[in-house]
Amino acid sequence: MLSVATTSILCFIFGSIIGSFLGVCVYRIPMARYEPAREGIRELASPVSIWKPARSFCPQCERQLAWWHNIPLVSYILLRGKCALCGARIPARYLVIEIVTGLLCACCFLSFGLTATGTLAFILSCALVVVVYIDLDYMIIPDKITYPGTVLGLAVAAANQYLSPPGRLIFWPPFSASLYESALGFLCGPGVLLFVWALYYLIRRREGLGLGDIKLLALLGALCGPECAWFTILIGSILGSVFGIVGIAFGKRSFTAYIPFGPYLAVAALLYVFKAHQLVLFLVYGQGTAPWRILR
Repeated sequence: MLSVATTSILCFIFGSIIGSFLGVCVYRIPMARYEPAREGIRELASPVSIWKPARSFCPQCERQLAWWHNIPLVSYILLRGKCALCGARIPARYLVIEIVTGLLCACCFLSFGLTATGTLAFILSCALVVVVYIDLDYMIIPDKITYPGTVLGLAVAAANQYLSPPGRLIFWPPFSASLYESALGFLCGPGVLLFVWALYYLIRRREGLGLGDIKLLALLGALCGPECAWFTILIGSILGSVFGIVGIAFGKRSFTAYIPFGPYLAVAALLYVFKAHQLVLFLVYGQGTAPWRILR
């Protein structure tokens, strides 16, 4: 029987391998569909998709990479952050994605164990990692993630309601326990953002919030219920406001500039999944789970 520490390390390694694939998704999903918005993103000579070409390639010289160029974490360090074929700089984001995904995988194990709930939490975490980086690059949240994720949320709720054995859910909280809870989260959370979007448009005659953010909240509400949706709106808005004000104060952005809201919603959703909302209740109201008992 492996110890908790050993299993956590193995989960981190597994997560970093998945993170390497997520880096591919971040690069390829929007490519050839939206105009590159950030430095370092360029159009390619041939169209790409997640599965085509099957092997990884350098975005600069477009040559196929060898297998040892793609070892998660290790290759970036050995190659000193440069392509082995043309010497072009490899964006550090790929290393960051691998590390973050590895840590999220370990957190899923520590929070939920090697269970169906832990697996689902990791799938959601991976989707949110992809959302963060694509929204930062293109100011969009792909429907390829939000639509299937919403359907998955409703399916999870149906499985919990109709297939769970007596007294035990297949997928534990924070995931929806019933179709009613899932439907309520699907409608109520996005409804708030949709109201804000419509009100802002009526006043300013311009979109102040992307519809992709609303769809992301629909996914979170369907999968985790209304409490998650409202927590995500609250904490995401606070985070967005704080970082927006800091950016304006230091001259990094103008007051009227658009900012991607998806990353703040994603961080807030992850805080909810890993029970940060219980910590807030404990600190503010003396209710909920004590900080040292948040992990299962």
